[in-house]
Amino acid sequence: MIDFVFIPLLAILVSAAFGSVSIVWDSERRATRSMCALFVCTGGWAFVDLLTYMEADPARALEWMRWSHLSPMMVGPTLLWVVAQMLPQSRRRLEGHARTGAVVSFVIGVGAAFIPGITLDMIPNGFGGYMPVYGPVALVLIPMGTILPLYAAIEATRIEARADHRYTDERRSFGLRVSVLLAMGVAIPSEFVLPLLEIPVPRLGAFGSSFAAAIVWLAILADTEDLMVTPSGVARTLLADLHDGIALVALDGMILSSNLRFAEMTGRPGSTLLGTKLGTVFDAPMTALQAGLEDRETMLHVADGGTIPVSLSSSIATSRTGQAIGIVVIVRDRRDIDALRAQLLRSGRLAAIGELAAGIAHEVNNPVAFIRADLNLLEDRLGEIRERIAANPVGGDSVAVVDRASGRVSRALKGIEHVAQVVVDVREFAHVGGAGQGGSDPESVVEGALRLARMERGDDVDLRITNIMGGERIESGQELKQVLLALIRALAANTEKGGRVEVELRADPGSTTVGLAAMPLKADRAAVRARFESFGTEPGEPIAAEIGLASAAELLEQLGGQLYLDDEGAAGLRVEISVPRSELGVEA
Repeated sequence: MIDFVFIPLLAILVSAAFGSVSIVWDSERRATRSMCALFVCTGGWAFVDLLTYMEADPARALEWMRWSHLSPMMVGPTLLWVVAQMLPQSRRRLEGHARTGAVVSFVIGVGAAFIPGITLDMIPNGFGGYMPVYGPVALVLIPMGTILPLYAAIEATRIEARADHRYTDERRSFGLRVSVLLAMGVAIPSEFVLPLLEIPVPRLGAFGSSFAAAIVWLAILADTEDLMVTPSGVARTLLADLHDGIALVALDGMILSSNLRFAEMTGRPGSTLLGTKLGTVFDAPMTALQAGLEDRETMLHVADGGTIPVSLSSSIATSRTGQAIGIVVIVRDRRDIDALRAQLLRSGRLAAIGELAAGIAHEVNNPVAFIRADLNLLEDRLGEIRERIAANPVGGDSVAVVDRASGRVSRALKGIEHVAQVVVDVREFAHVGGAGQGGSDPESVVEGALRLARMERGDDVDLRITNIMGGERIESGQELKQVLLALIRALAANTEKGGRVEVELRADPGSTTVGLAAMPLKADRAAVRARFESFGTEPGEPIAAEIGLASAAELLEQLGGQLYLDDEGAAGLRVEISVPRSELGVEA
C-alpha cells in the first residue's frame, strides 16, 4: 500500500507546484489564474484518493470516497475557462458557459456525497488499498462529468490559425485536445470502467489529469513566448520592460500582439486587445501605417473614453523571404513632453514679457528722471520768487498765486515719485533672480506687490497690510513678490467694489507664511475657491485676472511652498502660502 500512496502524493505535489506558479505569474500578459483553478481541482481529487489509500477501515474509506466526485466534476468547467482565455473572439460566451457549468457541477458533486447508492461498498483491490463498488446512480453521474471536458476539447478546435502563427495555433489546439483525451483515457478506465468489471487496479485519474494539465500549462506559455528558457521568451520579457508601447498589427489592422506598456497606455487588459482593430485605438489611417511613420503626433483613445497625446512610428515586418507579414507599431506617450513644451513656451513668453517690461521701464525712467529734476528745480525757483515778492509791499496778491503754483508742483513731485517707484518695481520684476535683485526685507516685498496691484483696482478695493512679523532679509524676495502679486490681483479682481484685501506676513520657526483675506467676493465663493485649488494649472473656466497664476504656481513649487484655502467670514476667502525659510534664504 505504501508504494501506491506515492501516486496521489505525486499528483498533489505537481498540482501544488504548478498552481502556485500560476498565481505568481498571472498578469495582463499571462492569464494563468484559470490554470491555477484547474490544478486546485486535480489536487483535491488526488487528496481524496490519498486519504482512501491510507485508510485501513473500509467504512471510513467509504466516507472519504463519498467526496471523490466533487473535484472530477469541477475539472470540466475549469478546463472550459482555460479554453475561453485562448479564444478572445468567443471569450464572453465560453466564460458564461464555464460559470454555469461550475455552479451545476458543484451542486452535483456536493449532492453526490449525500445521495444513497453512489458508492455501495469498498473492497480490497489486492494492492493494499480499496476499490469502490459503484451503485446505479454512479453509472449516470460519472459519464456526466465527461461532457464539459469534451466540450472544451471541441471548442479548442475553433482556434483560428493566423497566417503568421498557423503552426503555433494548430499545435496549441492539437496539444490541448490530446491532453484532454490522455487525461480521460487514464481516468475513465481506472476510476470507472475497471472497478465496474471488478478488475483490481490503482486509481490513476488525478495523476493523469494533473500531468496532462501541466503539459497544457507549459505548452500555452511556450506558444505565447512567455518562457524565459526560449529566445522568444527573452525577447518578450525585454519588450515588456520598455517604456514605449509596442504592438504587432496584421496588414488589415487587427492587433496580433502587444507588450505590457501598450496595454497600460490604452487602459485595456492585454488579452482584450487581441483581435481589436487598430483604428479603434488610434487616429491614424492604415495606409499611413503601411507606408511607414516616424514620430507622427496623434491621439490614443483610452478605455475610459478619454484621449492622450502620443507619438506614432511604424515599420513593415517581413518574413525571411521578404514577404510582408504585419506592421510593427511603436507608441510614445507625449504627455510629459507636451507639459515640458508648454512650460518652456510659458517661460519663453514670460521672458519676453520681462524683456519688454525692462525696456519700457528703462525708456520711462529717463523722462521721469528729467521731469523730477525739472520739478525740483522749479520748486526751488518758486520758493525764491515767493521770497522776493513777499519782500515787496505791493506783492500780496502775487504771493497767493505763487503758493498755489508751489502746491501744484509739490503734488506733481509726489505723483512723479510714485511713477518712479513703480518703474523700480517693474524693473525688479523684470529681473527676478538676477544678481543683486534678491535680498529684500519682508515689508518691502509685501508693499512692492501691493503697489503694483493697486494700479489695477486700487480705487475700487482697499489693499492694505495688517501685520508684518519678521525682520530678516529674504534672499528670494523677488520670487515671493511675484507669487504675492498674482494672488493679490486675482483676489482683488473677484472682490466687490468697496471691499478689501488684507495681507499679513509672519515668520514661523521653520517657514514664512503670508495670509491674504478678500471680502466680500463678487463671484460665487465655491467657484473661486475651486479655481484657486488648481492654482492656475488645470484647464477650465478661468477667473478674472488669472494671468500669472500658472507661473506663480511654478515659482511656489520651486520654493517648496504650499497653498492653503479657507473661508473668511460669510462671503470672503482666505489664501495662505507657506514657504520654508531655508528656500527663501532665511535662517530657520
